[in-house]
Formats: sequence, C-alpha cells, structure tokens
Amino acid sequence: MKAKKTSSVIFFILSMLLFALGGILLFALPQRTYSENENRYLTTFQPPAVSSFLDTSMQQNLTDGASDQFAGRDLWMKFATALQRAVGFQDIGGVYFGKDGYYFERVLDSHLSESRYANNLRSIEQFACSYQTDVCFLPVPSKGYVLADLLPANAVLYQADKLYTQAGQILQQAGLSDLRPLFRPEQQAGQLFFKTDHHWTMDGAYQAYTAWSKIHNRTAAPLAQFAPECASDAFFGTLYSKAPDFRAQPDHFNLPSKVPEAAVTIDGKSHDTIYDLDKLDTKDKYAVYFGGNFGRIDIHMKNSQNQRTLLLIKDSFANSLVPFLMADYAQISMIDFRYFNKPVSELIREIHPDETLILYEISNFAQDTNFFKILK
Repeated sequence: MKAKKTSSVIFFILSMLLFALGGILLFALPQRTYSENENRYLTTFQPPAVSSFLDTSMQQNLTDGASDQFAGRDLWMKFATALQRAVGFQDIGGVYFGKDGYYFERVLDSHLSESRYANNLRSIEQFACSYQTDVCFLPVPSKGYVLADLLPANAVLYQADKLYTQAGQILQQAGLSDLRPLFRPEQQAGQLFFKTDHHWTMDGAYQAYTAWSKIHNRTAAPLAQFAPECASDAFFGTLYSKAPDFRAQPDHFNLPSKVPEAAVTIDGKSHDTIYDLDKLDTKDKYAVYFGGNFGRIDIHMKNSQNQRTLLLIKDSFANSLVPFLMADYAQISMIDFRYFNKPVSELIREIHPDETLILYEISNFAQDTNFFKILK
C-alpha cells in the first residue's frame, strides 16, 4: 500500500515537472513564425496591451500561441495521430486512412453546394456561347472516387457520379471530357495519385493529356518522349500535413524533364522555365510547377511549329498537366480565379484563344466561389 502511494506521488511530481518544463520551453525557445509541414503561418505571442485585456484578444493570443509554439509540436502531432489510429479512428482531421498507405480527403455532399455547382456550370455554358473559342470542361475525378477500393470500411464521400450527370445535362455548347473511363482500375497506367496528397501524379496528368489530345484529334506523344525523371523521393503532401503519421511513406515525385523552351511570365514577372526547382527543397514540392499558384501565367513557346493559343482556366491540378500541353501550342495563358481579378473579356480580346480548357478537380469546382469571374 505504501509502495503504491509512493508511486502515485512520484507520478504526480513527474507530471508536474513535465508540464512545468513544457511551459518554460514555450517561452524560452525562439518562436516559430511558419510551419513548413502544415504550410501555414503560426500564431506568435504578442506583447500585452491594455486594449487586448479588454477585448479578450490577449487570452485568444495566449491560447493560439501556446498551441502553435508548443515545443516539439510536429512530433506531438504524430503521436496524437498514432494514438487515434491505435484506438480505431479512420477519419482524423478530415482525412481517411486507406489501404496501402493512401490518405483520402473526406469530402461529403454536405460540403458541396448544389446551387453553386449548377451556377458554375451555367457560367461555362454562357461563356462558350459568348466567345469564338472552342470551350471544354475537364473535371478531374477525386482520388477517393478513383481508388474507392482502397478506402477504409464504411468511408463516406460525396456522390461524384451525380455531378458528372448534371454537367452533361447543362453543358451543350461547351464540351465535356469525362476522365472516369481512363481512370478505371483496368485502365490505370502507373500510380495516378500521390499517397499523401490530393493531387494526381505525373502519370495521372499524362492520362488527362491523352484525353485532351483525343478530343482535338491530335496524337498524344508517348510518355517516354518527355523523359520523366524522379525529382524527389521524399514527397509528403497536404493530407499528410493534416494528419502526420509515423507510418506514412513518402512518394516519388516525377517530372517531365524534356519540355519545349519557353518564355514564362508570372503575374508580370519574366522567367525562363516553368519549373521552380528550389521548391524541391521545401515541404511544398508540388509548387515546383511555376513556384505555386498565381493569378495569370503566360507561356510563349520558342520555335513553335504551330500558332494555336490555349486559355487554361484552372485550379492547381492543371499545373502538372501543362508540361505535356506545351508542344501543341504557341502560347498558353493560365488564369486562377482565386488570384485573378481582371476582366476575362479583356483577356479574350488580348490573346484570342483558339481553345479554352477549364480544368478543376470536380469537388473543388463544386465549392468554387470565384468562378463567376469568368463572365466579367
């Protein structure tokens, strides 16, 4: 009995010492302003002020700062994930843990707006009727839809087939390219999606390139012609950042190394390549394409054998498709409505696109609140 009481006292003392050490380190260690793993800025402790006491912002800053600045935060996040998985959780932080090391984003019907999706589709149709350009919508099926057999038991996702059916009903003047048949298990060539990220891999983007080529009666170049190379063997994606885990395995990050020479303009600044190779040394390796997402990117191919111009209205999935498209165009202009706020009508008059490709991951498109800009 005495030994048990002594053990309890020792446990209590050690617990208090651990909490005390954590508190001391919280203020003694240098504050981190950015978390590369989470790809976000962290809350730092702010000097106290009388006004902050009155409006409770001081208390909020202390709470958020303690969470973000806690010593060994990244390691503790892994322990937390491991503990939750050990007790049977398959959905942590909006992420499903599937088979073979795959992470899946948990997107439900309740996260999508039927009216917004329909309005976005109608905007595409109105755009196609308003301009002399060949318009096609290419919605990318999500990883959870394509790799449904790798989802954990009883996992629930949004009804993707319903979205494709609705797109086919609304789009008449605009074309619709359905990638689902190409992405079926029996058709899959290579690993189409990263295990710890929501994006498709180089192989997935190449499949979309073959579909786009077929639409325009062009012969897709074989993948080997682009000389794929492994740019990194340590790729951890955005889904891993939401739920880091000791068991997660990095992906290989492959890039087409042989692409046409081009002059690239990103939001008015000149570059001589579509790749920002410095990003390969950061957590966000997918940003190697152009350095990330920007409002407008113009790519002028040098020594082009044709005069076609492509307008690409897109989300981040399109970034990895561009290397495959470059040889088929003299110019590609890309706009991302999250950052592009100028009138699209002015851009159309400026570049006179022969073809317009609208490419979004389909659940992203259903949630997009900026797509109305296409009619400005």
